Amino acid sequence: MRWIVLFLFLANLGLAAWFLTAGGEPEMPRKPVAERGDEDTLVLVSEAPASQLSEASPPEQQKVQPARRSAGAAAPEAVGADGLCTLVGPFTEAYQGEDVARRLQALEVQAALREIEMQGQMRYWVYLAPLGSRREAFRKLRELQAAGIDSYVIPKGSLENGISFGIFSELERARSLTGDLQAQGFAAEYREEPQTYLELWVVLEGEERLADAFWQQIQLDYPDLDRRQNLCSEIRSPEAGAD
Repeated sequence: MRWIVLFLFLANLGLAAWFLTAGGEPEMPRKPVAERGDEDTLVLVSEAPASQLSEASPPEQQKVQPARRSAGAAAPEAVGADGLCTLVGPFTEAYQGEDVARRLQALEVQAALREIEMQGQMRYWVYLAPLGSRREAFRKLRELQAAGIDSYVIPKGSLENGISFGIFSELERARSLTGDLQAQGFAAEYREEPQTYLELWVVLEGEERLADAFWQQIQLDYPDLDRRQNLCSEIRSPEAGAD
């Protein structure tokens, strides 16, 4: 009986020792939040460090800076002014030109009806050089008329107070008359005189770039019109061409 009680007592002591040393499960170590990036674990944004948040930002949320042209990059080439004007005409009646000018102005095109001095056929003027005064000019005129030479005093212009023997369209006629006068003792000479005349044209400032459909309609309304380009500086009004 004594041995049974002693055995039970030792068994209880051994069982208690086993529970104290090996009975409990060891606790698994916990990793810091920053070291668990590869695990499928929900992490609050407020708990994660800033470095981890910047690395985890998706590409579509990153701001894209717009491309900037460098200081040396070439800007679109500007169209330089070429000094050309467009002329539409000629018009036999002023109201026709005013109608076309109004149509162009409605399209915000700078256009105006103008009286333009046009160059015609070359002519040749036979004359005596200007004399010192009007009195001398008329004295020479009486001498010429007494010799049966048709002539008149030039009243104004670059040959004012000179004597005119006529303006010819053929160079040979001018040369022949000049030779005959010189043979009679008169110091006649001739020079080229471009014939000019006035026409009504609509002048567009700058080279026109209107649609072909517009010009086709204008051509239907005014079949005889012409459209040409010229240097603006060479377009002369009668006031500008006056001597």
